Amino acid sequence: MDSLQQLPNIGAVLADRLRRAGVGDAVELRRLGSGRAFEKISPDLPADARTHTLLALEGALRGMRWTAIPQTERDTLVHRVLG
Repeated sequence: MDSLQQLPNIGAVLADRLRRAGVGDAVELRRLGSGRAFEKISPDLPADARTHTLLALEGALRGMRWTAIPQTERDTLVHRVLG
């Protein structure tokens, strides 16, 4: 089993949120993708954490800090998932 916390951007709090939403490991996160995983945990997120959390998930899947994702790609993802 791939540990969620071995991925960049995923600490104990986000890993716990993912597990409670049924995303138990990195394999499942990869299968879902950042948008669908985000949708599973979004009901538990405070409004001011939504964008950062979505980008953290995308960065985790790419194996990089979310701040390294090019700004245009961040904007596209946020617009697609959060509207």
